[in-house]
Amino acid sequence: MLRHRLAALFDPASVLVVGPAALPMKTIASLGRLARHQTHVVWSDSAPAQWPQDLAGVPSGRRLDLAVLALPYHALPKTLNALERYRPRALIVLSPPSPSATPGQDCAVCVQWAREHDCVMLGPRTLGIQRPHLGLNASLSSDLALPGKVALVSQSEAIVSAVLDWARDANLGFSTVASMGDETDLTLARLLDYLATDSRTDSIAVYLEQVPSPRALFSALRAAAAVKPVVVLKAGGGSRNPNSESDAVFNALLRRAGAVRIPYFVQLFSAIKVLRSPVRPKGRRIAVVSNGSGPPQLALDIMGVAAAVQRAELSLQTQKALAESLEDAAQVANPVVTRVALTPETMRKVLTSLTTDVGVDGILVLLAPDQRVDMAAVVAQLAHTAASAAKPVMACLMGEATMRPLRHRLDEAGIPSFRTPEAAINAFGVLATYHYNQVLSQQTLPPEPLNQPPQVDQARRLIKAVLQAQRTTLEFEECVQLLGCFDVPVELLSTHDDFPGLSHVDDVPMAIRVGHDAQYGPFINFGSGGRTVISSRDRAVDLPPLNSFLARQIIERSVVWRRALRHQISPAAQASLEDALERLSDMVCMLPEIQHILIDPLWAGNTRLFAQSVHIDVAPSCLTALPEQSGYGHMAIHPYPRQLVQEKQFVDGRPWLMRPIRPEDAEPLQRFVRALSDESRYMRFVSMLRELTPSMLARYSRIDYDRELALVATVQLPNPEHRGHPQEEIIGFAHYLRNADGRGAEYALVVADNWQRHGLGKELLQGLLQVARDQRLDYIEGFVLAANRPMLGLMTRMGFQNDVDEDDPTLRRVWLSL
Repeated sequence: MLRHRLAALFDPASVLVVGPAALPMKTIASLGRLARHQTHVVWSDSAPAQWPQDLAGVPSGRRLDLAVLALPYHALPKTLNALERYRPRALIVLSPPSPSATPGQDCAVCVQWAREHDCVMLGPRTLGIQRPHLGLNASLSSDLALPGKVALVSQSEAIVSAVLDWARDANLGFSTVASMGDETDLTLARLLDYLATDSRTDSIAVYLEQVPSPRALFSALRAAAAVKPVVVLKAGGGSRNPNSESDAVFNALLRRAGAVRIPYFVQLFSAIKVLRSPVRPKGRRIAVVSNGSGPPQLALDIMGVAAAVQRAELSLQTQKALAESLEDAAQVANPVVTRVALTPETMRKVLTSLTTDVGVDGILVLLAPDQRVDMAAVVAQLAHTAASAAKPVMACLMGEATMRPLRHRLDEAGIPSFRTPEAAINAFGVLATYHYNQVLSQQTLPPEPLNQPPQVDQARRLIKAVLQAQRTTLEFEECVQLLGCFDVPVELLSTHDDFPGLSHVDDVPMAIRVGHDAQYGPFINFGSGGRTVISSRDRAVDLPPLNSFLARQIIERSVVWRRALRHQISPAAQASLEDALERLSDMVCMLPEIQHILIDPLWAGNTRLFAQSVHIDVAPSCLTALPEQSGYGHMAIHPYPRQLVQEKQFVDGRPWLMRPIRPEDAEPLQRFVRALSDESRYMRFVSMLRELTPSMLARYSRIDYDRELALVATVQLPNPEHRGHPQEEIIGFAHYLRNADGRGAEYALVVADNWQRHGLGKELLQGLLQVARDQRLDYIEGFVLAANRPMLGLMTRMGFQNDVDEDDPTLRRVWLSL
């Protein structure tokens, strides 16, 4: 198996540490105790000649894995020169005690050196990294974190220090701790890509201060969150944020990536606790159990329709079972409240009843100290029952003197426990929001165009004429014409026209706003009419591209929907509203010149939408080619590449379809892999796996079209489970992913056994090559088993070079210059 490029940083086989005697002793000692790491410690920052000439842990002709530098900035150039003979694969430049007078110049020197020597660099100005399960502490923190399954990544050294200090007290561990420092060579996106595939990491917590590249961050977050929960704490939010609109757009970006944003630092601790739980809820309905009436009310105060979680409605069968388990005066509707001395057996019965209720997605147990009760025994039963529950169970043990040790016991048992009801509900909200955002992240544009294909060329000519006239605002008739080009179902009326067909005289006016954020690109906002700005807490914001599901979610997240619209709007008018949002999304995807659209006020008739005012602003595009030819560079999310859908025929005339893969192809792709012969599976995956793992399935079907592409070949075959009706089946799969150098990509190709020697492999590979050329990649490469002669023959016929892999003679590197 090929080694990940970042393995030299996070799983080094050889380490060289260079630093002054003032470096914390525990840092070096912890690193030096590793028997599996051939660690060399050099205490002098001024005498590279005294370094060991030969590193015992580096075989002849091989490179050093990791070099760790803890030096004053003035010593860096000489030290980097001395490092050349070791050719480290990875480099960490720790923050020295004294700041640099020329930080920009120091960064440039380090970046240039790393690029010239093909070295991954973390820093400068970083606290370093920790890999607790390896005992690796290449950081300025004196204490090594406990081993765990949560990865912590931060752009702030102080945040890392604070979280590590808290975690030691809470007895929580980490799989990885990484301080990003100056994001120069090793970007946050690349680090997230590594953690997404790290078997030691089950979830990821990220602290952000700035977003250098929104599309790269979105790509990495989406890939990571597809296989494990990701929570993000970002500075700069809140009501006092002067750029609240941009913050709302960032929230929308995280939702679409499938990650979860938490607004406060204290919630980061709750999130880290809850992310350790292997059980994820499938919804947001929470049942509350308590030994008193006060604590549940505090929890209910922050639950509701507009909150991340809401109170579950217990079935009559569950309420009957609870009544049989509790005293006569107990409350058996949610919240479940008992006021008599609680026993372990009662706790077991209550939890069992709630976990079997299909209307419950998670359970929160709120307990206050009770001198009548053996609370330790009750908590032990809680931990035992929760450990085997199919739904997440969390606890809030209120109090300190007697309850704090019990919280630690639950934490050690893997059951998240909290001091306050608010913290517990917020923690449940993290999991519920993750589930909801994952649904959003799987949405993509359908492969077919909208029912009425847009007149894109006509729209582009219209905007070109406006800009050539040195105008930036479209006149009313031009707005009508532009919306008509995309068949936006909104009837624009003059100011003196009546509003025909309104369902109520007092209907609430709505508004659709399309804006353009300088960092995140175009966004779409829906809400009540008359507003001029959106706040950072506005959830009725999303980024294009949209489909009908995403359009409906924007509407239903809005305040105007919850307060009035859901009771007034007709199904036909709601369908028109969703269609309007979807078509406006299509418009901004295809027309990067659009800066602002405001349709306000917007009214819903019985079946149609009416607007009295529309305003559209445009500006010259910075793209050098049409969006569909240049990767939609004006957007944070790459749309589904519909232009790549191609109808084809075999030599015998049978039709087949080549198209980019979609998230809903996950199950057909799994069927495709299961149907492969053992030989085909081994040739493709270099293993005998019978089917794709869930993470592999998500990885291959939820494609980020900005940096990778997966094409499938499909045919219509009879489905015996549905009376022989045709069903689309995958018979070929081709995929490429950009390499870390940004210049090339690595491809993979597999064809179903029964469909080989029909030209599918060649067609799919040619499709990949064409897109790779359009994206201006320099080369494409793949690694093929030397025994796979048919594939090697195909590559040779298509002009690929065939080289022996230096690290594995059983593999061939086949590559093509583009």
